[in-house]
Amino acid sequence: MKRKTIINILKSIIILLIFFFIFRFLYANMDTLKNNEIHFNYSYLGISILIYLLHIISNVIIWYFITKQNSCNIGFFETLRVRIYSDFGKYIPGKVFAYGILFYSYDQKEVSKKKVMVCSLQELIIGTLAAIIIALVSIYFSKIEVLNKYNLVFLGLAIICIIAMHPKILKYFTNKLLKLFKKEPVAITSTYGQMLLILLMFFVSWLIFGWAFYFFINSFYSYSITDYFFTTGAFAIAGLIGFIAIFAPAGLGVREGVLVFILNFIFPIAIASLISLISRVWMTLCEIILFAIVFVINLFYKKLVLKNNKISNEN
Repeated sequence: MKRKTIINILKSIIILLIFFFIFRFLYANMDTLKNNEIHFNYSYLGISILIYLLHIISNVIIWYFITKQNSCNIGFFETLRVRIYSDFGKYIPGKVFAYGILFYSYDQKEVSKKKVMVCSLQELIIGTLAAIIIALVSIYFSKIEVLNKYNLVFLGLAIICIIAMHPKILKYFTNKLLKLFKKEPVAITSTYGQMLLILLMFFVSWLIFGWAFYFFINSFYSYSITDYFFTTGAFAIAGLIGFIAIFAPAGLGVREGVLVFILNFIFPIAIASLISLISRVWMTLCEIILFAIVFVINLFYKKLVLKNNKISNEN
């Protein structure tokens, strides 16, 4: 059996095992689930979907802003279309397919691949640091005694992350990383102020997501607004670890497992498992809705352009 086949089998086994244990927790605690007040609030669910769509669009705006800074933007609607299409590549293991679509789309617009790579690295690094800071700050504001003992440590780490965003520091470590992969070094032309602005935009995006997640959970299980920061940070940590796990498409299984573990600090294990599993379906549904909207708009736009060109040729 080939090495690649064995690795793929092992990846699948890991993902299946994670889901097996989540479902096992859920089944073993079914009585707890029945005793908890599970309800369905369709208004909250609808609000959560709308806010989550806003969160996705806010991430597209951040990408548009980064490309504009690096003189390689292609217009907002075209940016929206490319990002929504390319983001579906995350459901294929390896994380490469999403970037492949992105680079190909910009190449079709005659945009330098090197510029797109700089933008991608900038987004990846600042986005990762933003997720870490959100997670650290959420722990700082949580009321969990076990974690609150280390509040000063978490606050210190958050400050270090902000300092680490300085262009000179980023350039040094980015080029060291690229050298390992035998890639050419890149020049980061953004100022520290611009970096901090992008970080602030990511913070806003995470806060928007936090509200979407809050309404989503409250659509079937009531929890206090005081835990808003904790659940937002919990997802930031889970999402980040899921992203790092390159063997799992879109962090499948890994994100759910981490989310169950963290949410169990404030929710019963059965509820934490339920939130973790259903949130995957909820997010995928939202992404499909936005994909469909962009696809239909793009279709009508192309027809309109063809119609106008036809009229122009006739005249």
